[in-house]
Order: sequence, then structure tokens, then C-alpha cells
Amino acid sequence: MESFRVRSLYDFTGEPNTAELSISAGQILTVIRTDVGEGWWEGINENGRSGLFPQAYVEKIDFTQPPAAPPPTLPPPNNVGWSGTQPVPVQSTVSQEDDWDDDWDNDETYSEIGGNNVPPVENIYSNDRNLNSNNLPPDFPGESNLNIDGKGSVTKKSLNRFSSYVKSGLESYILGTVNPTSNCYKIKIRKENETIRWDPITNPYTVQIASPKKASKMGGLKSFIAYHVTPSFSGIEVARRYKHFDWLHDRLRAKYNIISIPPLPDKQVSGRYEEHFIEHRRMQLQEFINYMCRHPVLSQSEVWHHFLTCTDEKQWKQGKRNAERDQMVGANFCLQIDAPDKELLASNVEATMEMNINSINQIDQALKGLMQTVVDQQKKCSNMYKREMQKVGESFFALGTAFESAEKGMFSDFTTDIKRMGSTYMTIGKLFEDQSKVDWQSLADKLYIYKGITGCYPDIFCLQRSAEQKKRECEKNVQVQQPQLLEIRKRTDVLTYAVFAELAHFHSEKDGEIKQAMKLFLQEQVNFYKNIVSKLEDTLQRFQ
Repeated sequence: MESFRVRSLYDFTGEPNTAELSISAGQILTVIRTDVGEGWWEGINENGRSGLFPQAYVEKIDFTQPPAAPPPTLPPPNNVGWSGTQPVPVQSTVSQEDDWDDDWDNDETYSEIGGNNVPPVENIYSNDRNLNSNNLPPDFPGESNLNIDGKGSVTKKSLNRFSSYVKSGLESYILGTVNPTSNCYKIKIRKENETIRWDPITNPYTVQIASPKKASKMGGLKSFIAYHVTPSFSGIEVARRYKHFDWLHDRLRAKYNIISIPPLPDKQVSGRYEEHFIEHRRMQLQEFINYMCRHPVLSQSEVWHHFLTCTDEKQWKQGKRNAERDQMVGANFCLQIDAPDKELLASNVEATMEMNINSINQIDQALKGLMQTVVDQQKKCSNMYKREMQKVGESFFALGTAFESAEKGMFSDFTTDIKRMGSTYMTIGKLFEDQSKVDWQSLADKLYIYKGITGCYPDIFCLQRSAEQKKRECEKNVQVQQPQLLEIRKRTDVLTYAVFAELAHFHSEKDGEIKQAMKLFLQEQVNFYKNIVSKLEDTLQRFQ
């Protein structure tokens, strides 16, 4: 592409040990690439150093015009690196009661510790937690930094689709510079009838989340909701807050970046103690837990089992620190995988990946479209359809009242039946409002889980392709010895085997779970309309 020059509008400090380029306001840069990734450009500064910087931090300049005066000193957008390590300044927006961003170790006074792209059409369905972003510029194209909608949900969007690659440790894994710890357990991948799968769960279990209760700490200064979680293999109930789920989710994403982690419900700023919101969040967390229990790898994760079983506060904190010190994270997690020894053919890998990329993209777009429709229907049932039916009922009721008035107080079965007809339609309006919580909301919750899962796959595919690219670079490098090259090929194949196994699990889960969700939805729809027909038939019998 043809290079062009830009002027930086804000200071930007690049993350250490990454390809990011630090720039200062008013600096002139020469852009050499604009196709790096969503929202990032590559350029060269006046000292000849090249690197990446956010597109929204610069503006194109035309040297045929007189140079513009430097921009006034304004508060710059929050400094963002690919790793998204800076905290989002939400304190001014979140009430003092809201403590979902507290440090984990602030729980000394919590006595229950043993015993967090479809447009955001609704607060409970707008989160893409699998995308990691913090502190985007307020005018960043096509994205938002911290969006708080009218319902009080907090959503995030990704600044850069390759952020997980930078943090993945892919290069150290492919080159073999990190050795597995001696006590790490092995995760087996099987190849059965040309299908690559994770080793199935040998001891399946379930986990129930129930009895959400409002609790407090710091002498009642801070309130929160405690959810009671009970795994079937222990039968011991533990209390967990949303921020504990949030921490768990972050650790899972850090460790298993070749596995699609199901999303959590959005963080909530307002209305967190409303009964309907608490119950619905419990249902969403149950969907998250159910998927975790069914996954052959995630269900056996040490951090997951620590979350489910720990009842001692000291052990709880120690387990947290152990999880955060885990070396087998990112691509290095593949060192725990016992994959088939058979080398994968490059042509087969490329064809399979291309097929899955197209398939996942189509599924993702279809899920987003259906989910938008489902949420729209849910809103219409609880608002528009309810109002319309009540309007019809009120009109019939008014006619019956008018007939009674014309008869000068002499009641007849006819006028009574007309008023009853009006009451029937008003009841149907209320049925629409209640039904939306039974069928549409339940279906939306299931679609939300799978929309979040498909949203993880672009990063997974990017990681696999980057591994293949690194392998090809090593094959062209004459300094790489043959024994080392064989190990590089083997490690690349292990990562690819893991991606194939994860795809096989996704397709298997999708077919069973979404089919069941559709059956339940249709059954509830049948029951709903049968109820309406029954009420209309009862009203009709009055006239006969």
C-alpha cells in the first residue's frame, strides 16, 4: 500500500515487550500498514522506529495545506496496550454499593466465603466477555470503551482481535523454551474414525446454583448477592459472589486460549437487587455452569474445582494465588496435552481449518440474527403485545358498560358476557407479559451462551494459523537443526489437534443443546397458545 503521514492527537505508551510504538501528541508518523487488525496501524516515527499504534489516536495530514496548530491539551483516551492491562475508570459511574471490581482479597469480613456482534438490544444479552478490551478512546471507530445502557449493564468490546495472540506465549511454546512442570496432569486427545476428540469425561457430575441471597460486609457498608453453589460429587454448598465468577472466568480465559470459554452475564451497575434480575442472573450462571460441567477439559480444571469445593478462607486465597502463578497458561497449556503421534498433513489442516472458519462464521452470524429477533419478541411480549391485548379488552369492556348504562341498570347476560369478553383479552395481555419470561427469555439465554462461544473462535483460529506460520518460518531457517525442527512440528500439531478437538466438542454440544432448547421453546409456545384458546373458548361458551 502507499504510505501516508499522520499526526498524533494524544500520547500513547506502548506495552513493554510488544510490537506497540509509543507516540506523543503532535508527533508526525509515516503509516506503512493499515491492515494489521481492527483499529491498529503500523507506522514509523521520526527516529526511524516502527511499531503499532491505535488508529483513533492519529489523524491524516495533508502537507499541501499550512500545518495545523497542535491540538489543545485535552485528557487523552485511556492508554491501551494489546494486553489491555489498564483498569477501566468506572468509579464515577458505579454506585458505592457496587463492588464487582473490588480486589478478591477484600473478603476477610465475609463470613459466607466458604459456606464476574449483536448490538446491545437488551442489558442482559449484550456482553461479549470473550473479547478482552479496556480503555478505548471515546471516539474509537466501531467500538465503545465502557458502555452503560439504560438498564445499567456494563459491556466491553475488543480493541484488537490479536490481543490474545500477544499474551498467548505462542512463540515460547512453539520454540520449546518453556518446559512442563513435572506434576501437571495430561489431557488426552483421541482420533476415532477420522474424528479428533477430547478424551471423554469418565465421572460426569452436575452443579446446581440456587438460593441467591443479599448479604453484606464491612459492617453493612457494602451489599452483594451470594449465590449458593453445590456440586453433585461433594454435596457441599459454597457461597460465591458474581465477582468470584468473574475472577474464575478471567483465569479460564488466560489458561485455555485454545478452548472457547462460555460467557458470563453482564456486570450490572443498577437494579442489581431487584428480584427478577437476581433470579435471571442465577439462570444465566446456571447455563455457564452446565456448559463447564459438560466440557471434557474445563470440567477437570484445577481452578474450576477449587472454585466449586473450597470452604476454607486461607486455602481459598492460596488456591487463587496458585492459579495466578500457573505457568501452563496460554499456548503453554498444550504441554499438558497428550495428542496422537501421527503427523498432520499441511494440506488437510488448511482445508479443515478453512471449512471450519466459514462454518463458524455462518453459525455466529445466524446466532446473532436469531438472538436479536428473540430479544425483540421478548420485549414486544412484555410491552407492545400486552398493551395491544389490554387495549382490545378495555374496548370490549367499555361497550358492555355502555350497554348496561343504556338499559338503565337492568343487567342482562348479554352485557355481562361482553364485559367478560373484555376481561378475557385483558387477561391474555397479562399472559403475554408472563410468557416472555418462560419461552423467549429461556431461548435467549441458551443463544447467549453459544453466541459467546462462537465469538471466541476468531482468536483461536488466529492462534492456530500463527503457529503454522511460525513453523514455516522455522522450516525456512537454515540455522534450525533437524531434531529441533521435528519438535517444532510436533508442538504445532499438538496445538492443531487441540483446536480440532475443541471444534468437534462444539459441534457435538451445539447439536444436542440447541435442539433441546428449541424443543422446550416450542412446547412452551404450544402450552401458551393452548391456554389462550382455552380462555377464548370459555368466553365463547357464555354466548352460546
